[in-house]
Amino acid sequence: MGLTTGHGEDARAAELHNLRLALATFALQLDAFEMRASGALLAAGREASMAATRAKRLRDSEGGK
Repeated sequence: MGLTTGHGEDARAAELHNLRLALATFALQLDAFEMRASGALLAAGREASMAATRAKRLRDSEGGK
């Protein structure tokens, strides 16, 4: 082959580059999804905690009458 690369090698190199780019893009999207999911779980936990606190206060105020 010499100093030049064949068409097949160029195609394989381009495909490898595309696969690496796709994998990196997927990894970034997965990280973003995990951060959003984690935030949603934290928010849901805070809401549940706040609801439990409100329910306890309501029970305590009704029981104290």
